Amino acid sequence: MVRMICGLAALGMIVCPLLAKSAPTLLAFSRTELGIEPEMSEMSEESARPEGAGRAGGSPKARPTPIVWKPRVVGAPQERVGGAVRGSSDLANPMALVPNHLALTLSPAPSLFWYLDGPAPDGVAIVFTLIDERGEAPRVESELAPPDRAGIQRVRLGDYGVALKLGQTYTWSVALVPDREDRSQDRISLGLIQRTQVTGAAPREAEEFAARGLWYDALEALSDAVDKTPEDAEALARRGSLLSQAGLLPGAE
Repeated sequence: MVRMICGLAALGMIVCPLLAKSAPTLLAFSRTELGIEPEMSEMSEESARPEGAGRAGGSPKARPTPIVWKPRVVGAPQERVGGAVRGSSDLANPMALVPNHLALTLSPAPSLFWYLDGPAPDGVAIVFTLIDERGEAPRVESELAPPDRAGIQRVRLGDYGVALKLGQTYTWSVALVPDREDRSQDRISLGLIQRTQVTGAAPREAEEFAARGLWYDALEALSDAVDKTPEDAEALARRGSLLSQAGLLPGAE
């Protein structure tokens, strides 16, 4: 019996190394498979691995917060102002990119945006005007450089040394003027703007401006993003979403 046991032991010492050499995978077990806690070096490597690493394509890119426009219109005029165009139908159409009510800003000198649906004809002036609520004389009346293409255009109030006063309502307009002596032929669109304040921390991002009813600040932040990366489809879509929610240029970039 003793001889049999010793013989089996000797046979095992010979056969096991041969099996390990010929088929190593059959004898290879991870510490986890054997129910043994991983060593610290293994845990460190796992924790240091970026989330999504090892998976095809990695983790998906985080999408920005959607733009949700929540207008503040308490006590504001209800007639449509932004987007309304009057004058000669023979000209291209300018459109003030504002909602159909008084729109707000935190900035003393925000950017104002308007849209031109076609090239401005030669010999037709484009005139920007800003009037305060007293309406005695324009705070600004200036001819704009003709845009090199149709689409969304910007007017920077800071370029004219204007600082809006808190709580005052201003009217601004963009007009195509074919005849300086006969302004009845103007093709014009108007917008309203008022500088306001907020309680608590001031918003900083486009979605925050939109959620708090700050139209001009939201549109400026979104347009800055488009100007920074004009080919960014996401930036264009976010600006188009804000405009669409206000009933302006549905689906526009």
